Amino acid sequence: MTIYKKIAMSFYSGILSYFIIAPIFGERGFVNYQKLDNNLTLIKNHIEKLKEIQKELKARYINLQVSKSEILKEANKLGYYPKNSTVIKINNKDQYNQGQILTLQKPISKNQNFCLISIAIGLIYYFLSSCIIQTKKITKSNNLASDSSKD
Repeated sequence: MTIYKKIAMSFYSGILSYFIIAPIFGERGFVNYQKLDNNLTLIKNHIEKLKEIQKELKARYINLQVSKSEILKEANKLGYYPKNSTVIKINNKDQYNQGQILTLQKPISKNQNFCLISIAIGLIYYFLSSCIIQTKKITKSNNLASDSSKD
């Protein structure tokens, strides 16, 4: 195998490895597609929950505009009381919950450089093919030397 063939074969193996690796692990590859699909379903579920909360808030808003008893209940929750009412203080620690936080899966890293990986694979192929050729030459010369010594 000449040096040109080795270089060409290493170049082709690098290109082939790039076209195998990039569709699987690339920016638009199968692995990132699965992550994006999982995040999409997570966001859709979160949007549905937000729509339900929005419906409840609209109903409460309408009730607060119309119903006097609802206004008094909400005012009591905020600490306002009507005149001449008895207020009883309860020593409970109020816990305020801000709601659920949407956490997405691992963000997609954009520092994937498959060109360097492909070049490395091409160089490894070149190195291995050179080593194999050298070992074949050494074994041939050893075999020839041992055959000539027998004569």
